[in-house]
Amino acid sequence: MTKWIASKIMKELALLIVFWRAVAPEKHYLSLHHFLYPGVPDFPVHGVTGVVEGIIAFYSYEDVVRIRHDWVNKLIKENNQLWEAYYRECLNYRKTFRAETADFNDQTSSENEIIQLIVGCELDEETNTSVGYALYGNNGEDYIEIDLKRDTWIATNPKAAAITKKWNENKSRNVFWKTMLQEDCPNFLKLFWRYGQPYITRKVLPSVFLLQKNSSSPVTCLSTGFFPENSNMFWRKDGEEIHEGVKHGDILPNGDGSFQMSVDLQVLSIPHEDWERYECVFKLSGVQNYVVTKLVKETIRSNVIEDEGPFTTTGIAVIAAMAGVIIIIIVGFGFFATKSRKTTDSISTSENDPAIQ
Repeated sequence: MTKWIASKIMKELALLIVFWRAVAPEKHYLSLHHFLYPGVPDFPVHGVTGVVEGIIAFYSYEDVVRIRHDWVNKLIKENNQLWEAYYRECLNYRKTFRAETADFNDQTSSENEIIQLIVGCELDEETNTSVGYALYGNNGEDYIEIDLKRDTWIATNPKAAAITKKWNENKSRNVFWKTMLQEDCPNFLKLFWRYGQPYITRKVLPSVFLLQKNSSSPVTCLSTGFFPENSNMFWRKDGEEIHEGVKHGDILPNGDGSFQMSVDLQVLSIPHEDWERYECVFKLSGVQNYVVTKLVKETIRSNVIEDEGPFTTTGIAVIAAMAGVIIIIIVGFGFFATKSRKTTDSISTSENDPAIQ
């Protein structure tokens, strides 16, 4: 069962790309993430993911689009003609995307190309100004990006120099991209933000659990289900934050659009009578209240206990599998991690995904 869950998570998350940036609250972001995976077994050849403020709004592969949130369904229902035109344009772009990147395959000896494209814009709400971007990646490497100030494509990889020269000779193509990035994208962003704002700006505190594999292992304080991801968690003793014997984990996305994180405390050298002097503290940005969990032995969920809910042997293994999958994705998409100045804080998903055929 654990292997099946990990496999399902891998297929879902492989459609996504996880990367970071510091998000200014007065700026909003919309991006489309296209990929081509020709020759990869049991995987769609083409897909596209729509991301608003770091939240997956929808994704499409082949001829299926999956909607990730109720507010996106409402947007589609109330703007059906606009959405249909938008979706048809995305489907039509598949052929163009393949044709335009066909030359990528000639620049490398790799048998299976992984071609990626991020198209998007950010909007400054205070000044009502926007910045558009289009970034191509090839097998995890920077490849080509657009310079809207000079209406040209730039080869960020020497292998792409011949391709950008060819693209820049097509003036009408460059005009199309400039219009799309500077006019169409900001208009769609405003529409998505209007419908998604209540969900995107919500504040949700986590459930917190203490976990320990065995008596000699560190105690892991796991917080899960919080939103947004801007948060902090630490151990403290007698009310003071401590660093010795503490190991922080990364913030990871859950399947429902929320996040999880963990912080370990090495307890072997701590006398049992002193345990209750230690607390795990979770702080969510913009929320005054903290979530404080005392280090009490009786509340720790251990790997040696069977059939005790999701945090037994199987449950912890699933969490580890999720973390491993995400690490694999981060390594595989190094191209996007380097583009932090142009991408959202992180990508998350939701299980609410009725398919539209």
